[in-house]
Amino acid sequence: MSTTESSHLFRIGLVAAIISITVCAQAADKYTVIRDFNPSSGGAIPYGALVMDASGDLFGANSAGGTNGWGTIFELTPNGHGGWTYTQLYDCGVRQDCAVPMGSLVMDHAGNLFGATIFGNVFEVSPNGAGDWTGSVVRAFNGGFDGNEPSPLALDSTGNLYGTNATGGNNGLGYVFELSHSGGSWSLIHLHDFGGNDGAESTNNAGSIVAGVIVDASGNLYGTTGAGGTSKTCTGGCGVVFKLKNTSGVWKETVLHSFSGGDGSNPNAALLMNSSGNLFGTTTGGGAHGLGVVFEASMAAGGSWRTSVLHQFTGIHLDGAYPNAALIMDSSGNLYGSTFAGGGDLRSCQVMNDNGCGTVFEVSPSGAQWKTSILHAFSGRKDGGFPGGVLLAPDGTLYGAAQSGGSLYEGVIFKLSSAAAAVK
Repeated sequence: MSTTESSHLFRIGLVAAIISITVCAQAADKYTVIRDFNPSSGGAIPYGALVMDASGDLFGANSAGGTNGWGTIFELTPNGHGGWTYTQLYDCGVRQDCAVPMGSLVMDHAGNLFGATIFGNVFEVSPNGAGDWTGSVVRAFNGGFDGNEPSPLALDSTGNLYGTNATGGNNGLGYVFELSHSGGSWSLIHLHDFGGNDGAESTNNAGSIVAGVIVDASGNLYGTTGAGGTSKTCTGGCGVVFKLKNTSGVWKETVLHSFSGGDGSNPNAALLMNSSGNLFGTTTGGGAHGLGVVFEASMAAGGSWRTSVLHQFTGIHLDGAYPNAALIMDSSGNLYGSTFAGGGDLRSCQVMNDNGCGTVFEVSPSGAQWKTSILHAFSGRKDGGFPGGVLLAPDGTLYGAAQSGGSLYEGVIFKLSSAAAAVK
């Protein structure tokens, strides 16, 4: 087994190994577990955020369970009686095309699902029209120049896939790629190879995977790197926010911000763009307490970009630590996200330099300031632990997956009814 595979599997094993017996006080009337995973009946350890289709069905990936324990792709459908029907759509252990999926899935207009795996595959799982689902490998990254750690993916309006790779490229520091579909096959294009000062990838953070990119209406790409940049505060750099613009087939990178540590470090989640073109994101480290921040990057007069810290995580005082998933925004401009740790006391889960099994949080504009509320602090027991992001439904309900906790400590799917605003 390679060093890369060992490090990823260590993070998965960490989930099951660091649970303690303390239960934190929770708002039980707002928080509900809708799926308690059991490896013998549909997979375990859900990794990443969920996807919702137009009918309100939820889709996600388990990084374990199924045949040979390689994971599953699943669907949760409202049953009309306030409950949910769980369906295992695809067993990744049969052909190993989606073996150990890591991070969130994306869904195209036809209902096909795409994702990435620990072993370097980008895969597609598709309904076959006969009630079953079939899987295929879109691209197998085998190391060297092409790398072997693809990020979660983004789709453009024509069905092309975009992501980053934590390894490979001309400088061995990772790169941004496009997978374009034509004539029944997929082609890999290197869009930009990171060189260090303009960014470099890193996957050494708590519960982390490499950050993906987002696509704007003009086809420009925006993303973050976990290392690189111009700051000397962090070994190898604290990471950057970047833009890639396509002009007549030539992609040019612009660094919008280079993190310095005090304003955050080591981002490993995709960005969010609002209707004004402002970017919002998280860093897994840095800030006043070294536990991560929520930040905004916006264009200032003259075309330059400025970055401001909206919240600095403090850890144990019912606050979160190490945010590791993309943010979402409602129609009022409130932000929602999750942290991999924090939210507990000294007797709860311990992750790196902080305690707690993770949180779901809200960061809301309040005049010229931003206010942070913890919507749920996970105990690591029946309510779950170590969430991987949240989804905001049209009715204002938050849905998410937690990697551990539940009756068998194999993870849960949850909903939070405290978010009242509609999706932006």
